[in-house]
Amino acid sequence: MRAAGAILVIALLSSACGPEVEVDDLRERIEAAGVFTPRHAVIGDEAEVALGQALFFDPELSGNRNIACATCHLPELHAVDGHPLGRGQGGDGVGPSRAGGPTLPRAVIGPFNRSLVTASLWDGRVELLEDGTIQAPVPLPDDIEDVMVAQALMPLLDRDEMRGYPEDGNELATLADDDPFPIWDAILTRLLSHEGYVRLFAVAYPGQEPSITLVGRALVAFQRQIWEVTDTRFDAFVERRPLRGFGSPELDVEAMDGADLFFGDAGCTDCHDGPLLSDMRFHNIGVPQLGPGKDPETGLDEGRYLVTGDPADRFAFRTPPLRNVELTGPFMHDGAFQTLEQVVRHHANPEVSLRSYRPPPSHPGEHHDDPETVVAIVSTLDPALRPRDLSEYQVNALVAFLRTLSSETELNIFPGAGVPPSLPSGLPPPSNP
Repeated sequence: MRAAGAILVIALLSSACGPEVEVDDLRERIEAAGVFTPRHAVIGDEAEVALGQALFFDPELSGNRNIACATCHLPELHAVDGHPLGRGQGGDGVGPSRAGGPTLPRAVIGPFNRSLVTASLWDGRVELLEDGTIQAPVPLPDDIEDVMVAQALMPLLDRDEMRGYPEDGNELATLADDDPFPIWDAILTRLLSHEGYVRLFAVAYPGQEPSITLVGRALVAFQRQIWEVTDTRFDAFVERRPLRGFGSPELDVEAMDGADLFFGDAGCTDCHDGPLLSDMRFHNIGVPQLGPGKDPETGLDEGRYLVTGDPADRFAFRTPPLRNVELTGPFMHDGAFQTLEQVVRHHANPEVSLRSYRPPPSHPGEHHDDPETVVAIVSTLDPALRPRDLSEYQVNALVAFLRTLSSETELNIFPGAGVPPSLPSGLPPPSNP
């Protein structure tokens, strides 16, 4: 009888949704959440984008010349690598088949529609402050005024990500960690030893001396050119315009029900608001601790706490923007969940999910599920995450809505998209075989 009753409740809920959702009311709630289609007015001219494309795919920027930005952000893999945790320099291959190299503490982040980002990376260690200055873990060149440009230069400094170690013998790795400028200067020296880069800089930035800031600006111009995509079913619905292949700006019944929940009773917009569906703030939502972590002694990653030192920020991470979220799994800062269904269920009751979590056998990181760690995570859970009873239909409806945030361009991307035929350094660009 209990099972039959549950089925009846779900059936009644399903029939009561869809037609009952008032479209104009939903659009008003979406607008009230500060959501709009994020378009960047200036992406960069053709010459700047061409320089950025070469730099993005060139392993010359890495210490041992064995990894490029595109190794982890390959366009045809939707700007991520498919691994629960990133794989650093020294590995072999790209995408889910990449092997070797250090396992990084956190998952690769897809750089979609980042023109409106104010806090970058999982812990926000590169952040635009209210006074207009940019906070970063290292001193920045005085002429950097864009969070994305600052963030683009950070992986070049990281030994595991791109730079390598002193024993590797490359000139970038032998430089000290406490001053970024000699490292950036050495990278620039490398680039300008190639006549092709001298020409690209001259055409992209005529009359300007090549600098590491211009390297960052060009990288960002390319990323904005290729990943500022807004051809989604959701944007068509918000803007009341037809979408190629759909012919109508309306969402189907299940996705409409999911949107109704997302912008209503499910409370998702407590954190996922604004044009990127992220408040750009930091929350502890009880994500299981997996991986090598940031602390070599404990293996834990305490997130925002590592930036602020505030105990209230332990295990808090930046609310991830949701555009193209369907395409950028595994999910969470450490790739704890493989499907959007698992993510939705975790949000419905984080403490229960945390205590019962078992990692997939394929996850490369250690699961820190000792009682002390679990209690520490639970003790600072975000109070806004009160448990919610979601039916199977509601979970599926929320997932259906999240899938409307996928760009048609990304869904239909072709092999080799964005990959330059050759590079000024002569090195091969990473590509998915």
